[in-house]
Amino acid sequence: MNKESYLLLIALLIVISISAVSSYMILSFDGEDVSNSSFKADLFFENGAIYSVDENDTIAEVLAVKDGKIVFVGSAEEGKSYKESAKEIVDLQGGMLLPGFIDGHIHTISPDFFDFVLLEDTDVDSVLKTIADFVEANPNQDVYYGFGVNVGLFEGDELTNGPKKERLDEISQDKPIIIYALDGHSVWLNSKGFEYSNISKNTSAPIGGEIVKNNKTGELWGSVRDSAMALVPDPNLSEDKLSTALQNFQSNLNSLGYTSIMTLPGNGYLDVPWEGYHKLEEEGLLNLRVRGANILKPWDIENDIAKIEELKAKYNSDMLKLIAAKVFTDGILAGESAYLLKPYNNTTNEYGEGIWTQEALNDVFLSLNKKGIQAHTHSIGDAAVRMALDAAEYSKNNGPDLNSRNAITHLQLVDENDFSRFKELNVVPVVQTFWHFKQPGAWEQIEYPVLGERANNEWPLRSFVDNGAMLTFSSDYPVTNVPNPFYAIEIAVTRNLPDGPAYGVPENITDIDDPKYLLWPEERLDIKNAIRGYTINAAYSIFEEDNIGTLEVGKSADLIVIDQNLLSIDPLKISDTKILRTYLNGKLVYSLPS
Repeated sequence: MNKESYLLLIALLIVISISAVSSYMILSFDGEDVSNSSFKADLFFENGAIYSVDENDTIAEVLAVKDGKIVFVGSAEEGKSYKESAKEIVDLQGGMLLPGFIDGHIHTISPDFFDFVLLEDTDVDSVLKTIADFVEANPNQDVYYGFGVNVGLFEGDELTNGPKKERLDEISQDKPIIIYALDGHSVWLNSKGFEYSNISKNTSAPIGGEIVKNNKTGELWGSVRDSAMALVPDPNLSEDKLSTALQNFQSNLNSLGYTSIMTLPGNGYLDVPWEGYHKLEEEGLLNLRVRGANILKPWDIENDIAKIEELKAKYNSDMLKLIAAKVFTDGILAGESAYLLKPYNNTTNEYGEGIWTQEALNDVFLSLNKKGIQAHTHSIGDAAVRMALDAAEYSKNNGPDLNSRNAITHLQLVDENDFSRFKELNVVPVVQTFWHFKQPGAWEQIEYPVLGERANNEWPLRSFVDNGAMLTFSSDYPVTNVPNPFYAIEIAVTRNLPDGPAYGVPENITDIDDPKYLLWPEERLDIKNAIRGYTINAAYSIFEEDNIGTLEVGKSADLIVIDQNLLSIDPLKISDTKILRTYLNGKLVYSLPS
């Protein structure tokens, strides 16, 4: 072979080699072309439905993870090189792989934050016994904090005003007893509890709050409500106890499939424990992606905004970040403090009352949005919802072109003319579908009496999707005391009772149209949009849609393995779904015990 032929052959071999190599090249998550070595994977998932939740509703056969990122989603044939080199292969066994769930509105609180809880007490006598037993067993404690009293267990004036302080005085006359209600909107105190909180019969309640008094004597009754709860000192946990409580809190959420949360404070009370989360992050123990807010009260706007800006600057990591201000526009229906467009059913002229003037709320939204802070607004009544939408519109029309993604949560009543405004104003509706059926002990006893026929058209859902809104799901835990996302998804699809025994009903329903607990069936949601509420839509609501919320190459490997395919099962079986594994950034943070 002459020199010229030899060189030609070498050149041809080089071309063939380059062609062969290029046919096996892939696009890695950082956008760089990488060679065969990049087919190596830490995790490889197969043998189940892998629902991407992307724009095309892609259902893939296999998925691979490397260094905490998704590096392949596709067919088994195309992904076999990843399987061959994977450190661990996860057999889905006919189940399903989904993006990790995101709770769009939750409170960082749990029984571990209190001395005792009353969630399992189903009558007044058992409530009082639980409290008395703890006080008797802990005589050296200076103050006693409890959680979870169900005010609906009481009767007569105590059902309206909350339980009396004298019931707690009989248990302890010399130590403060402070008990938060199950719904998070009132606190029950004994006489020493009021003294400990510097509350007397002459104390004025802050805007949007109430210090309940005896109508006849003017003396303190035993409860403070809504923003007046800010007057009561929070539980003071030691650093060790807080760390333990937070780790238990996140472990519980991981076991339910949550990998990210949007956590909110109460109305001036029970602040987000930012420093506790930060310490877990520093120690490598934070297994939730935490986004959160701080309170903004109408009587302390300047100081609250300054505090929010301070926290926003301090907590701004991938795992822990302040993104919003929590704003209350009204109260709740149970106390007739929700703000309505039409009067309450049992009155002729009571509408409830907005906590803000419209002008003040407009200014707050604009101020927050200019600072890159989302307004996350509690609105129960349709008038309160409209106030928040009007404020968002004012900010949009008077500020720069901002991507504020203001959120409105709860949304028990929404006027039909306001649904389209959510998309127009890029306002995110954050709902708690756990409540979207005729709940035993609530709908008939509380909601229908105060709303009348309007109670048949409360808790809208489908209307948000039909109008193009970025519908986001959440639990409002601990108001929902077991934030199982599969209950929420089933109720969204059925608008009916998900699990009889869990709600005090002896048996489950067998017909999706069983009328006893069925609420406004026209608002039922399809299963794919229900899943989106906990994944990509929720990611959008916290500004993380480019990183989490779908199973796509380049995104963080926040994943959950479940035991059944939600897209093909009987809707009444959704609540039976079990979480088998939960991954955060490709790290296993929960596995169902065998």
